[in-house]
Amino acid sequence: MRPVSVAAADFHGSGGFFLRVGMIGLVTLGLFGLLALRLWSLQVVRGPHFALAAQRQTFRLIDLPAPRGQIVDAKGRVLAGTSGGLAVSVDSSVLGLIDQHGRWWPTHQGRMLLRRLSYLSGVPPARFLQRIRHSEFKSPYSSAVVLPRITRDLGFFLDEHAREFPGIRVVALPERSYPSGSIGAEFLGLLGEIGPSQLAAHTRPGLRAGAIVGQSGAEEAYDRLLNGGLDKARVVVDAQGRPIGPARVVRVARPANGLQLTVDLRLQRAAEKAIRDGIALAHANGHYDAHAGAAVVMNPRDGSVYALASYPRFNQARAATDPEYLRSLLNPNDPRRLLVNRATQGVYPTGSTFKPIVAEAALASGLISPYSTLPCTSTYTVGNHVFHNVEAHVDASLTLPEALSISCDTWFYRLGSMFYAEQQRGHLYMQDWASRLGVGHPTGFDVPGEAPGLVPTPAWLKRTFKQPWQRIWYEGYSVNLAVGQGQLAITPLQLAVAYSTLANGGTVVRPHVGKAVLNSSGQIVRELRFRARRHLRLTDVSTIRDGLIAGAHSGTSGAVFGTFPIQVAGKTGTAEAPPGSDHSWYASWAPAYNPKLVVVVMIEHGGFGAEAAAPAAKEIYSAYFGVKAK
Repeated sequence: MRPVSVAAADFHGSGGFFLRVGMIGLVTLGLFGLLALRLWSLQVVRGPHFALAAQRQTFRLIDLPAPRGQIVDAKGRVLAGTSGGLAVSVDSSVLGLIDQHGRWWPTHQGRMLLRRLSYLSGVPPARFLQRIRHSEFKSPYSSAVVLPRITRDLGFFLDEHAREFPGIRVVALPERSYPSGSIGAEFLGLLGEIGPSQLAAHTRPGLRAGAIVGQSGAEEAYDRLLNGGLDKARVVVDAQGRPIGPARVVRVARPANGLQLTVDLRLQRAAEKAIRDGIALAHANGHYDAHAGAAVVMNPRDGSVYALASYPRFNQARAATDPEYLRSLLNPNDPRRLLVNRATQGVYPTGSTFKPIVAEAALASGLISPYSTLPCTSTYTVGNHVFHNVEAHVDASLTLPEALSISCDTWFYRLGSMFYAEQQRGHLYMQDWASRLGVGHPTGFDVPGEAPGLVPTPAWLKRTFKQPWQRIWYEGYSVNLAVGQGQLAITPLQLAVAYSTLANGGTVVRPHVGKAVLNSSGQIVRELRFRARRHLRLTDVSTIRDGLIAGAHSGTSGAVFGTFPIQVAGKTGTAEAPPGSDHSWYASWAPAYNPKLVVVVMIEHGGFGAEAAAPAAKEIYSAYFGVKAK
């Protein structure tokens, strides 16, 4: 055996050690290099990809209704704007599951949470389920707005107790604001949650259960323009997809269009005040059952409605936020009928304001000429019935202008008998001309919901009544119709269209409040045009105008317009409305020879036309022309 020195052994041992250390160092260095390379690849090369993936794991996109377009008056003053509101949205993944057929079902916890929310809001849980299931979920993380409008108090409560309501959150949603208060509620209309039938009828994207749409008025008529669709909002969620942060809008829907109306806010205020003043005058004259009325202010040449007033009216701002108030509006037993627009939906006998229509029918059919005279007496007898004139001490032969001026009933009773004789020969001149001039049927108003009205005919009697004696058209029916009584039932708007036709020489205009479509900056992008419905050849309409001028300034309304600086062509009307007082009417245009304005006022149970309606019309003319009402 070879002996080995201690020095040699030490040398070889230390050399192996350093070799091993060196090898380990090289391996370690290689590993660090690989790690550094991988880190560089992850951070630099694939960093954006993983950042996006991480973002997708911590954020979800939800749909929120976009702001609704503004409605402004003819001068650009805001009638209906947008302000911040609160709503309640639920997360489907927390409250339920989607089965293999794609139908969402609430879990036990989800049911309990929805019941608690129902208790707090007064909305049935079934309504929540309906809204959730109609929300067209595209993923387990979709959300649905189940309460489109909530009070601030409920919003604060849910926020403070958020841990008790997992999957339920309060979100900020735009809601309607009304800078001018309840002015114009009758034509602006109401917003409300889309109903099942509306949802089935709509084909527009973005309209889901819980969506807020126009339910009446201009809001309904122009909903496609005003509805802003859906914004995309980003909400922070936890690992289970539950929201843990506020929703922030990241993608805005196509901006909603705005709508400019023909209505003038200043004139609308004047019309609404005029009705209230007319009611006060009726009370002063002993007609204490006068509590309602309507006014139409219109351009007779193109049908632009400058003011459309109905009293009493509802408060649309309160209706949007107060469920109890809204329920009271829908109560059919409420005698105030606040949701009824009396200018377009109220139907009434018109009394003597119908006489100019009857006069044109008589002239056009050749029953009379401008120079014809008929007796004006205190009574007129048909069969066994005696018809009385309002003025008992009269006995004269009058021309048409004179009969219109003093509103002689017996003169027109006789004309009614002449129409009845023609009817026996198959000619319905009076009814046909009333229809042509624009009454007894919808006017084509751009705001939906107007009442059709009625001009009675023998055919209508046969359709309506069953008893043989009820189906006979007697002479007395024609006599009554000639003075705007009997079964006649028309709206103030229809009468305004008829007077516009007489004023403009024969063009039957289509009344409208829509004027122009606006972009999101308030600039006009398209003007709205409404073609006339038809053109008539009127006969001797100047004769009718002469009678109306005389009636306004020296006849039945001479005490009201006698000293008025603008020449008015107008007619009073006193329509019987038993068991209450008569309805008070005034229908007119001005200036008489260059008409710019048609004004029709009706005060329910207001008494004589000259007592309540005519002074109210004078207030409106004074506001428009800038003259003092003396």
